Amino acid sequence: MHITHRVKNSRNQTCGFLVDQKYYTCHNVLSNADLFDNVKITDGNVVEATDGYLPIVKKSEVNVKLYQTLAGQNPLARDVQEEFLYWKTYRSSMVLYVTGARQVGKTTELLKFAYKNYEQIVYVNLAQPGVIDKFEKYILNNDIYFGMVRYCRAMKLEEFENSRNTILIVDEIQESSSIYNSIRALQNSLDCDVAVTGSYLGKTLNARYFKPAGNIWTVELLPLSFSEFCGTFGLRETLETLDIHGKDVSWKYQDLYQMYTTYVQIGGYPSVVSEYKENPDVESCIRIIQKLIETFTEESEAYFADSKGKSKIVFENVYKEAFRSIAYEKKGTSSKDIETITGFIKESTKEHVSRSEVNKAVSWLKYSNIIGSCDLYNQGEVSQVLHERRFYFMDCGLANCIAKMTPVDNQTVKGILTENFAYTELYRLYQKDMVKGDKPCCSVYNDHELDFMIVDRNDIKYGLEIKSSDQDQPVSLAVYLKDNKIDKGYLAGKTRGGVRKNIYSIPIYTVGCRFPYERGS
Repeated sequence: MHITHRVKNSRNQTCGFLVDQKYYTCHNVLSNADLFDNVKITDGNVVEATDGYLPIVKKSEVNVKLYQTLAGQNPLARDVQEEFLYWKTYRSSMVLYVTGARQVGKTTELLKFAYKNYEQIVYVNLAQPGVIDKFEKYILNNDIYFGMVRYCRAMKLEEFENSRNTILIVDEIQESSSIYNSIRALQNSLDCDVAVTGSYLGKTLNARYFKPAGNIWTVELLPLSFSEFCGTFGLRETLETLDIHGKDVSWKYQDLYQMYTTYVQIGGYPSVVSEYKENPDVESCIRIIQKLIETFTEESEAYFADSKGKSKIVFENVYKEAFRSIAYEKKGTSSKDIETITGFIKESTKEHVSRSEVNKAVSWLKYSNIIGSCDLYNQGEVSQVLHERRFYFMDCGLANCIAKMTPVDNQTVKGILTENFAYTELYRLYQKDMVKGDKPCCSVYNDHELDFMIVDRNDIKYGLEIKSSDQDQPVSLAVYLKDNKIDKGYLAGKTRGGVRKNIYSIPIYTVGCRFPYERGS
């Protein structure tokens, strides 16, 4: 085995070596010195070439190649990279706290960012066997800086550099309450940047977990948005410059609507989108989503400790009963959706299921970013908020896959998936702080319902009716406008866009990414 290059950091210190173009730290090489035929270990424990001189390569160049390899394996362009860069530039005195469902790309995107922007990356995956014990041993029972030095040596990583050239990434932070509770201490004790990720954050509802506050900068990573999905297939610029009031060329509307119909079926999980790009077959994508659901369920079962198995029954039925509740319940009902879902589960399983058991399962899925809730503006008044009146899935592909497990008829499913698409796209407006509130809201006013009602930063109220058919009439919008409950009314559906009287129509696929619905270039 041959060492080809010595790797030096920005301080001109040897931090590792290249073996067959793969990077190994000094600790790795020293521990396996007998395997290499062109180096020797001096009495001072230094690696030297036996046949002269080892060419030198900069650590920054090694990181560029590592980034290129990772980006080549995961080529989907994600907007979260801009959010990470904002944090590094303006908020790096805070811990970067990346949340999101399993398999949405948190670790991949964070590592891509790290290799592109830092010299040293200390990656700690708490889901790997034995890592929690070692990290707790060195970090929590020691001065944190010295503990990081000892941890890196014990794990045969690079010698720890406590500077802004280094980022510490703690993956799956929810796996240890002790480490989770030390998030702020890590940042306060170290000069390097600190980032953590979490998937099944329902675990943190346990009393042993203390909610991090103060110096935490939270970024929520979702499945690919429709804009990102279009970008994967070369249509993002078309989407972002389209005249959404019907004045553009026909092929743009046709191509984007075709993209939309595909996206509603398969959603935006990276593995699913990558599969579709390689093999444009919806059914093969659905099979991947089914596997994702099975993984979510299996990994979540530990949360429900029930010897009789009832909790497992509840959990497995929450998915489909949440979908049924969207289909069969009116937005204006006085009960929370938890009560509706509880009734559905009792009906379908014939089990004595309590509201608290369902609430526990739903809370888990909410904190795991599998489903999201929708509040209600009662009587069209933004000051009268009724919480959690509807649930939606945070990914259209998940919703479509769950729909196949229910007895809901195809036409109703089509309408729900259209509405679910709108929810996930509008949800991103709240992430970006473009509108007031923390989640999308529906509304009821006497006998009239609006699918969504949005209030922007200038207090302009938008009413949205989501239609899967271009034949439907926006009756509720007309009433809301007439009685001054909203300032602007939009019908989002299968249309090129236009205006009739004071009600605008816009293509359904622009409902989130083109808010506040300007014409385009």
